[in-house]
Amino acid sequence: MNDIKFKVIYKNKEYDFEYGSEVFIFHTGIYRDMQKYGIKELLKYVSFVHTCYLKDSNRTPLGDLADYIANNWKQVKKQDYYTVLDNFYIQY
Repeated sequence: MNDIKFKVIYKNKEYDFEYGSEVFIFHTGIYRDMQKYGIKELLKYVSFVHTCYLKDSNRTPLGDLADYIANNWKQVKKQDYYTVLDNFYIQY
């Protein structure tokens, strides 16, 4: 699996990801206007959502989780993953 990479070209810059799910999250972040915080913050968002996704023991609806985190980014980025997941499922 180490030989597979996913490449995204955004604003003439290349970003490499190990998982297709990270590319999906990146796209969702752009769609949800996360780039307004800057590319570093967008990449933190991708990493944060992906980690939540991997840590969740449920069958996570990734699109809904990515939307929830993007819509609440300022609050959730300082929370631990399990608190975010608990709050997500309360609202989901």
